[in-house]
Formats: sequence, structure tokens, C-alpha cells
Amino acid sequence: MSSIVTITELLKRQDPQGTEIMQLVLHMSLPAILSQLTFIAMQYIDAAMVGSLGAQASAAVGLVSSATWLIFGLTMASTVGFSILTAQHMGAGRLHAARFLTRQALMVNVIIGLGITSFGLAISSSVPFWMGGSAELAADAGSYFKFLMLSMPFFVMRILSSSLVQATGNMKVPSLISASTCLLDILFNFLFILPSRSYTVSGFTLFIPGAGLGVTGAALGTVVAEVITSLCIVIYLVSRSELRLTCREPWKFNRSDLISAFKLGIPVGLENAVMTAAMVATTRIIAPLGTVALAANIFAIEAEGLCYMPGYGIGAAISPIIGQCLGAKRFDLLKRCANYGIMLGAAIMGLCGIIMYFACPLIFILFTPDLQVRELGVSILRIEMLAEPMFGVSIVTAAVLRGAGDTLIPSSLNALSIWGIRISLCLLLVPLLGLTGAWIAMCIELCCRGGLMLIRFRRKPWLKHEAVA
Repeated sequence: MSSIVTITELLKRQDPQGTEIMQLVLHMSLPAILSQLTFIAMQYIDAAMVGSLGAQASAAVGLVSSATWLIFGLTMASTVGFSILTAQHMGAGRLHAARFLTRQALMVNVIIGLGITSFGLAISSSVPFWMGGSAELAADAGSYFKFLMLSMPFFVMRILSSSLVQATGNMKVPSLISASTCLLDILFNFLFILPSRSYTVSGFTLFIPGAGLGVTGAALGTVVAEVITSLCIVIYLVSRSELRLTCREPWKFNRSDLISAFKLGIPVGLENAVMTAAMVATTRIIAPLGTVALAANIFAIEAEGLCYMPGYGIGAAISPIIGQCLGAKRFDLLKRCANYGIMLGAAIMGLCGIIMYFACPLIFILFTPDLQVRELGVSILRIEMLAEPMFGVSIVTAAVLRGAGDTLIPSSLNALSIWGIRISLCLLLVPLLGLTGAWIAMCIELCCRGGLMLIRFRRKPWLKHEAVA
């Protein structure tokens, strides 16, 4: 069996075979997919640990989860632009420029991470009430949110460093770091969420220490895991990767680099903010339906992740490929890699949707002992499974466009889709159908979003670069 070509080798070939392109996309996607699946496994175990505390604990986490995603999503504005430009520099062979950009990215994101943490801590006690939560949920929800905000500087640096390493074509190390974050989170949650306990098996008694912090322990476990793995990936970036730095290189800002990075990144950050704000709005629409609906909604979202995280894994792999093709001015190769990536995303997520349709009752047994929550969660999740292939198309196509430096229009289309279609339908259907109405709205919107992304892709936005070249 022939060895799999690298991005650099592929760019040197005038007319690479389709099998070589597919092998490269798969080779780079697999570590990212496995990392994403590890992340989902972590979410499942987290949900099961919190769910064992009762529906109220699950509802407390679900109440502030959208607000947490909103703040986490804003960090994309400060990371994605730098990774896109770095991939383009690498494809064009401008290693010195890529390293200079890396130093600027590190300085910018240290400042941003600390600023977000300060802001998050200041609003932590108010967020549960802004989300429409009751006083009985506010204490746990506020504590969970506050501790998660403490992880923000480390989260930002982990995401930035991972994306920069990915821009060089190295998917293995970032994927290993992501998987390690998940596994450490499970370990620390196991120690922090539950109280000390003993298990007796065949006459042997095993004592397991625990802090018994409940919902707060779930957030604290995330903080400790982020601290450890963010330090590891930053050290790898600056000392072992192709972008490694030396003491002789200047640490200063370049105005044009920062403008270019934020010009690419701000639309993505705003897209995440607008889309997550729509999730916040959806949570507010759902909140009056009660604790069972809130818990079922958050568990269904967690379960759905098993289907869409492979799509994000493929997107994470295809974006640096596209960026390097653009930097090397290989527009023919860019289009072929994009087509293979989009088809792969739709196929894998469609298959995952079929499996999840039948397997979801077993997954909800893992999540919660509450029969009402289980039954409602299964019914709404099965509705959304119909949209998985087009959801895969939207995820990978957006990653392709992002890698090509096209961020403004796709971000605007995503925002228009979720607010114009999903929220409008939620307002119409939830009063009539309850939580089921919200998930019907989600299914319709995801199919429409995939169609919008394909239309944008068919317009070939990278051709403007070809004209300049």
C-alpha cells in the first residue's frame, strides 16, 4: 500500500489522483474526528455524573450552557483569523512570516483571555436570571458559570495554539491535546462532583476520594483540565512545531497583520455570538416549559454531538488544506479537496444520524434515571436526525470557505438562517407543540443552512484571489 501524501507533497503534484486527495483528507480528518468523539464521550460522562444528582442539577447546567457557549464562541474572533493567515503563509513557503504572526497571536490572545475572564466573573451571579431561570436553580447555575470563566485564558490559548499547529498540517498533536483535555476532565469531574465512596468487589473494598461539590465540581474539573493541556500545547507550539520561536525574534505588533487577522476573525466571532445568542433565545423560549423540558433539551443536545462532532473534525482538517492550497495558488486543487471534504462530511454525519436514531434510548438511560426526561429526549432527538446529512454539508462547507479566507458572507448566512428560520419557527411552534416544536424548527433550519452554504460555495469565492494572482 502506497504511503499517504502530505499537503506539501500534494501541492507539488500537477494532477494528483482523486484517491490521493481522499486519503489525505481522511488521514488528516481521523485524528480530529477521534478527538471530537472523545470530547463527546466526555460530555456524555459529564452529563451522566451531573444527571445522577437529579433533574434540577442537569437543568442548572443546561440553563447557563448557552451563555457559556456564547462567550466561548466570541474567542473565535481572536483565533481563527491568525490560523487562516498562518496556513496561507505555510502554503506559500513564507515560514518567517508565519512565525512572526504566531508571536502576535500569542500576545493578543493572552490579553483577550484575561479580559473575557474578568467580564465573565462580573456577570456570573446575574446570568441564571437573564436566562429566565428560577431562584432555586440560580445558585448552582451561577457557581457553574463562574468557575468555567476561570478557565477562559487557558481555553483561549489551547484553541489558538491547536489551530496554529493544525495550520502547519499537523493534526495529530492538537487532536491528542483535545482528547487529553476530555480525559482529564472526566478524571477531575469524577473526583470533584461526587462525594467520597467505597466499592466492595469479591471481598475487596476500594475507597475513592471525592469532594462532593456537585454542579460546581463539574466546572472545576474543566478548569483544571484546561490549565494542564493548554500549557502542554503552548509549549509544543513555541518549542517543537514548525512555528517554534527563538529568543532572537522580536515580539511586537504589526498593524497590517492584526487588521488582516481580525478582518477574517471578527465575522466568525460575531457569527458564533449571534448563533449562540439564538441558542440563548431558544433556551428562554423553552425555560417556561419546566425542569423536565430543560433537562431533556440539554441531554438531547449532548447526544446529538455524537453525530455532528465528526463533521467538525472533518472541517478542522479541511480548513488548513484549503488555506495552504490558496497560499500556493493551487485553485484547481482547492476545489477538488473541498468537494471530497463536503461529500465525506455529509456521508459520515448521515450514517451517524441513522445509528443515533435507533441507539438514542440506550444513551438516555446513561444520562438520567428520570423516565420523563428520557422519553421526551428520545422523541425530540429523533426529529433532528433527519437533518444530519445537510448539517454535515453546512459544517464542512463553512470550514472550506473559512480556509479560503471567505468569512463575512458565510457568517452572515449562518446568522440569517438561525435567526430568520429557527427562532421564528420556535416562536410559532413551541406554544403549540412544546419542546417538540423547538426541535422541528431546528431540523428545518439545519437543512436550509446546508443549502445556503452550498450556494455560496458554488459561487467560487476563491476565484477573486485567482484574478489577483
